[in-house]
Amino acid sequence: MYGSLEEVVVKTTTGYSGVQIALHWLVAILIVIAWFTGEGGKHAMDTVEKGDAAGFVPHVALGLSILALVVVRLLVRFGRGAPAAPGSPGSLSVIAADWGHRLIYLLMIAVPLGGVCTFFLGLDVGDFHELGANVLMIVILGHALMALYHQYVLKDGLLGRIMRAE
Repeated sequence: MYGSLEEVVVKTTTGYSGVQIALHWLVAILIVIAWFTGEGGKHAMDTVEKGDAAGFVPHVALGLSILALVVVRLLVRFGRGAPAAPGSPGSLSVIAADWGHRLIYLLMIAVPLGGVCTFFLGLDVGDFHELGANVLMIVILGHALMALYHQYVLKDGLLGRIMRAE
């Protein structure tokens, strides 16, 4: 049926589906909004502990939405696959792209889970949640800059893959 474990686990395609593109941009926008609404998280948690959750609930709702949508993204990605990174397989640029995407997915799951642990379970991991969110934003910025580099310097059309469905 399959020649190797890699064929079972990793599916590749030439482009992203409309669902993948919509999820990519929706999650990206929600992450940016969540990051901006997360400022003053300690103060917000203090407010919630005193019984007034009005200022913090949108951030929590955003985080839960991001977590749910990232799970859907992963299920779609495992089901449909994703295009391979441009370049020669095994090259430094392809390895960096693959690990960069893995790090983004890891952080898109870990950061909201850290928020869940802080907000709902009362665990003292808010500092790690904040640090993870900042690292996620830096990695996403690097991801965006590399996409722009590919599009406008290398002119390989990479950005078009996440702009129109195939």
